[in-house]
Amino acid sequence: MTDGLELNVKEEKLVDFEELLKKFFPYASFRPFQRDAIKFSFDVIKNGKVGLLSSPCGTGKSISVLTAYLMAKEADPSINKLLALTRTKNQLEIYCRELKNIKTQRNVNVVASVFKSKKEMCPHSLEDRRIRDIGYRDFLYYCKSLKEGLFGTSCKYYDRTYSERKPSLKTSEVITKIKKIGPLLPEELYQVCRREGLCPYEVTKILTRYADVVIGNYNYVLVEAIRGSVLGKAGIKTKAVNCIFDEAHSLPYYAAEILSDELSATSVRRAIGEVEDFRLDDFGFLKALHKIMNSLRKRIYRNYGLNSEHIIEKNGLIKTLTRELDATDEKLLEIVSELSDIGETIRQRRTEMGRNPISYLSRVASFFLNWTKFEGASYARYVKVEVDRGKRISVRLGIRCLNPALAANVINELHSAILMSGTLWHTDYYIDVLGIERKRCETMELPTPFPSKNRLILVDKTVTTKFEERSEEQWRNMAEHLTKILEHINGRTAVYFPSYDIMQTIAKLTKFNEPKTAEERNTKILDVLQFLKRHEKCVVLGVSRGKISEGVDMTEEGKSMLSAVVIVGLPYPKKTELQEALYAYFKKRFGEKAIEYANGIPCLNALAQSAGRLIRSPEDKGVILIMDGRASGPFKWRLPREWREEMESCLSIGQIVQKVADFYG
Repeated sequence: MTDGLELNVKEEKLVDFEELLKKFFPYASFRPFQRDAIKFSFDVIKNGKVGLLSSPCGTGKSISVLTAYLMAKEADPSINKLLALTRTKNQLEIYCRELKNIKTQRNVNVVASVFKSKKEMCPHSLEDRRIRDIGYRDFLYYCKSLKEGLFGTSCKYYDRTYSERKPSLKTSEVITKIKKIGPLLPEELYQVCRREGLCPYEVTKILTRYADVVIGNYNYVLVEAIRGSVLGKAGIKTKAVNCIFDEAHSLPYYAAEILSDELSATSVRRAIGEVEDFRLDDFGFLKALHKIMNSLRKRIYRNYGLNSEHIIEKNGLIKTLTRELDATDEKLLEIVSELSDIGETIRQRRTEMGRNPISYLSRVASFFLNWTKFEGASYARYVKVEVDRGKRISVRLGIRCLNPALAANVINELHSAILMSGTLWHTDYYIDVLGIERKRCETMELPTPFPSKNRLILVDKTVTTKFEERSEEQWRNMAEHLTKILEHINGRTAVYFPSYDIMQTIAKLTKFNEPKTAEERNTKILDVLQFLKRHEKCVVLGVSRGKISEGVDMTEEGKSMLSAVVIVGLPYPKKTELQEALYAYFKKRFGEKAIEYANGIPCLNALAQSAGRLIRSPEDKGVILIMDGRASGPFKWRLPREWREEMESCLSIGQIVQKVADFYG
């Protein structure tokens, strides 16, 4: 009798789940494994867990987690807001469009608050090129100063949005209208606010108080100041929030980058110019710093060459500066704090003169305050010599956070969180490195929904970019093999290299008969996509972990524009003193896992993301070629089972060409 009762309870729960699914899922059918993703996400949110979901492209991750959230909220009304956090604007708009689909297809109105960057949402940025052309850090200072009336006038958009620090009557009317209309894309909300003379960013912040779903980038949770400004002011407690981290394979790097910083000698030189132009006193600090950086540039370039981070001690720079300035440590900090205030004066005076509201002095002071403030083994400080945009040899000082958990451990405070990506393959890495409480974690790894016959995965065992085996002969062999492969690809090919240097070296030796474009540090993704659309057969050269290898859809009408992806060499992180510092830090924290966490998994992620540009729909078909024999060795066992089963190793370029020809038939 007891067994029968338990069975009835289970059946009742199953019926409830199905009814909820019908109520919120907006499409007539499910993609392969999509129901599994929804059920997993539903349980994570409902039970207050942290879920790690590896769900390949084609499984419909965005609509799955949105549906699961609405189902969980319906089942338990005490469940609070959902924050859907993305890395790119394209992903942000996908969530917004899916909410529109839910409203249209299921007549469910969801209030959504959708954030782009403050600068992109600012009407002044559209109206005034001086504002549009400044960096984001300078824009934030400008916005704050304008609202406070420091430029002799206040922000008309901000003033119309508020009345005595509360939303104005016009703002309240617009908020009510938006809530009734349903989810708006950022551009749609922007137009509504512009017509009414309101600040789109502030209206979006106010809307957050009423929103079921808040959509933005990672900073809205990971950066304490932004979290307080947006969530805190909306009365949202961190412990009540449910959070989705999309493309979570990049979360460790992103979280560490939040607490990292760099300063170029160019910025110091321009700060010196500011002080001289405005006839201000910097107490000799800037010229002393510039002198020290130049001395470091000469020594590092002589001993280590270009683009290699050399570790230096925090106190070494401070002692050298105090010696140059004949000052104590305390006096040095006083000087830098005062320079920070002077920087704001420069910003104000530039604005009054009709110039860009920027201050390089403020930038230098901010960096140096961080240099003194960030403490402990979680940070490494370095100097790097590089070629700047003017083709001059320049130098940078840097602070690198080695511990992503310093920013990411806020995940433990959330009611629930889902970290998801198409390549979240080694969940222990994310749990450990991000400092997530293991007892709260649930994991799921879904297989690819696309037929295995649609892709051919090959390994060229005869070449490698392994450091010890690099030579002119190796580069010539790789260039020759690449040339022959490209001749047999009937369509567009993306070729990814471990670094810009290796890309440039091999590209010079490769004979390209088709149109090609190569990624540079200032390459715009839109330009690459337009190049692909113009040429039915062409080659795009990029760098693993670069702009065109992650988070960009090389698609047209939902289908991939690529016929092949070639990955030249395994994209291990470059061996530098900074990378060694990361390994040493991980060694203390994670013991034997350190080499895997510092080198193995970042390499795996970079390879997977590059390969992931190829198959984007069930109709897509193409070749993935890894030109490095190490991929068929121990590295192979880091890959998912389906990759290992499909991968074919080749001992000659002739064998590769034949397999490609047979695949395309």
